[in-house]
Amino acid sequence: MTKAEKTKAFIIETSAVLFLKHGFEATSLSMLTKATGLTKGAIYGNFKDKEDLAKEAFNYSAQILLSSLESLIEPEQSAQLTIRKLLGFYKAYPNFVKKLGSCPIVSFGVQSTGVPEIQALVNQTILKIEALFTGVLSNGQENGEFYLSLPPAVFAKQLFSLLQGGIIQSLITKDDKYAKNTATYIEHLFQTAVQRN
Repeated sequence: MTKAEKTKAFIIETSAVLFLKHGFEATSLSMLTKATGLTKGAIYGNFKDKEDLAKEAFNYSAQILLSSLESLIEPEQSAQLTIRKLLGFYKAYPNFVKKLGSCPIVSFGVQSTGVPEIQALVNQTILKIEALFTGVLSNGQENGEFYLSLPPAVFAKQLFSLLQGGIIQSLITKDDKYAKNTATYIEHLFQTAVQRN
């Protein structure tokens, strides 16, 4: 990696935390220059504007989230085990987002509503996560590990919506129990209602 590439990566990583903590609109250029220790010219020498930087910052933080989820899915393991691992990740999600600054989907999704390109990136990430869940659910149903009363894609969308609702409540109230309890409740539902007897 060249010095210029390292500088650009540093700006993205540092800015991602600010955008996640404070939101796209509330993050000022002075906050960015103070956090990076770079001048306005150095920052905008790498990005055409704040929106361009925010898109890169979202992609950076979203990739951390996606990679974390993808690492839990192994081809040879059962779908039931994969679901337990994914829900375990969401039980610990409050700790995960504290390292990032906040939840990329919530922070960029809610606080960038007037920026269509960022909204599109958030929506693409949501679809990727839902697709991960859909794949696991489809495999589980095909293998007879559990029975779904809804098509896997519909079930995955509802599952993800419940998880995100718990995350939002945790972020609003600053109480991690909402996210943890939501994932625990879904795990309970899986054990009692979804699995075939």
